[in-house]
Amino acid sequence: MNLLLCNDDGIFSEGIKALANILKKNHQITVVAPTGNRSGFSRSMSFHKDLEIKKVNAIDGVECYSLSGTPADCVKFALNVISKKFDLVVSGINGGPNLGSDINYSGTVNACFEACVEGVKSIAFSNVALSNYKFDQTAKIISKIFDKLVENASSEYVLNVNIPNVCESEIKGVVFCKAGVCKYSDGYVSSSEGVYKLIGEPIPPTEKDIGTDVYYSYNNFVTVSPLTPSVTNEKALEKLKDIKF
Repeated sequence: MNLLLCNDDGIFSEGIKALANILKKNHQITVVAPTGNRSGFSRSMSFHKDLEIKKVNAIDGVECYSLSGTPADCVKFALNVISKKFDLVVSGINGGPNLGSDINYSGTVNACFEACVEGVKSIAFSNVALSNYKFDQTAKIISKIFDKLVENASSEYVLNVNIPNVCESEIKGVVFCKAGVCKYSDGYVSSSEGVYKLIGEPIPPTEKDIGTDVYYSYNNFVTVSPLTPSVTNEKALEKLKDIKF
């Protein structure tokens, strides 16, 4: 297959390098990724701004380009300008989880939403850790489940995959599940007068989280959630659509 790789951690990140080195064995790879870290940029686009594209030697044996925009920019630009008729967009491996409600902030996942809008299948991969990422280990797990994921990918949704940062022997399985809600012990800490920083740690899931990606990931399952860029609450719409004004 002809694959487009992107991420939100930047063109020289270890995660995208590990992913490309695994996938290039069986696929044609092109990488278009941001010049630097764009974590938390969500679906943001660079409207009415210049975008600089550069061919770079980031990964041995792989055609790589850095773009001075966002993750969503990278996908949209590649599909419309580089235009190699990509069969699949693959985003990651992200350093850190993209579970539950955190999907809303993720540049990794929202790059795939852009692929979805453009009518291209996509898969997002994230490493569930906050530090000491074992990307090579994560990439090996990806290589074993990749073909099955591709078989079940669709241009109508994004497959969001989160892989625990543990040895393969500690993985309890792979599960398709719904996205949950991530909660943190959030707090703003003042570092100087008028300057604050948001800090916090993840709060472990509870019984009400059972069946969600947050719960399964916490219990060392690889989670796969089909996501759509649609933001309509269909149940509410059904209830409200006949209201007269």
